Amino acid sequence: MEYVRLGKSGLKVSRLSLGCWNFGSPTPPWGKPGKVTPTDSFRIIREAIDLGINLFDNANRYTGGEAEEILGRTIKGRRHEVVVATKVHGDVGPGINNRGQSRLHIMQEVENSLRRLGTDYIDLYQAHNVDYETPLEESLRAYDDLIRQGKVRYIGCSNFPAWVLTKALWVSDVNKLASFISVQPNYSLANRAIEKELQPMCVDQGIGMILYSPMGGGILSGKYESNIPRGSRGAEEPAVAERAKKFQEGVQLLKDIANELGKTPAQVSLNWIINRPAVSAAIVGVSKLEQLNENVGAVGWSLSEEQTNQIDEAFPV
Repeated sequence: MEYVRLGKSGLKVSRLSLGCWNFGSPTPPWGKPGKVTPTDSFRIIREAIDLGINLFDNANRYTGGEAEEILGRTIKGRRHEVVVATKVHGDVGPGINNRGQSRLHIMQEVENSLRRLGTDYIDLYQAHNVDYETPLEESLRAYDDLIRQGKVRYIGCSNFPAWVLTKALWVSDVNKLASFISVQPNYSLANRAIEKELQPMCVDQGIGMILYSPMGGGILSGKYESNIPRGSRGAEEPAVAERAKKFQEGVQLLKDIANELGKTPAQVSLNWIINRPAVSAAIVGVSKLEQLNENVGAVGWSLSEEQTNQIDEAFPV
């Protein structure tokens, strides 16, 4: 495994992060449904740690909070080996204040996440989305207080456009508050929109990018070549299947390069993306140990300049 600093902070993270969004109940009381049983989740998390992955990405609403509970139970006794990242923002109940980035909601939910994770601190606490109804200063003061209290080590954000992240950094700067060290965007060869504004801004300001959906919902793995596998995102989300058709030629190039290198298309696409400017880590979501081991095979080697340029041209911005 390879490790880099998360943005300009001193925190070192693995180039791959394990996403926990699928861990837990398929029918949670609220939040995102899960697809991986607790038993299989335990095995995957333990194997990830043994393979050198130290960054685990979670959120308070994944599988109704069960994903945090599973991670917390699994890392018990190994807490010092991992970087726990979780998020706050989405609905966690019917109440009018059970969502967003208000001071009230942040302070309530950090306690719930700490309890479920079985820890007294969160390494990276992230705003899961932009709350346009709450002043940024209110949210950032709450996060700053959590850092001062020792409940949070660093703060980051997810799904922030460049202009909002820039404004947040300015608010932190003028008010002497803790500032975001990272951002989670949707970024892959199949979705390069952030290269126009967010990525250059992150390079300039030293913000580390932790990518979600780095394989375009599975499109770049080549699994949609002949049909749509049952249970895949393409089967559940027609837009994913439609986009798979759009990138057929590009995926074929990934296969050709993979054959040259003795790798898989997924490994080639992951290797390309983790070496892009400002990228610290890519989040991978797996349901089987075999998938985890394949993804880890994307680290520890480099594409040639020619191969990198070929891929770059095959998937235009």
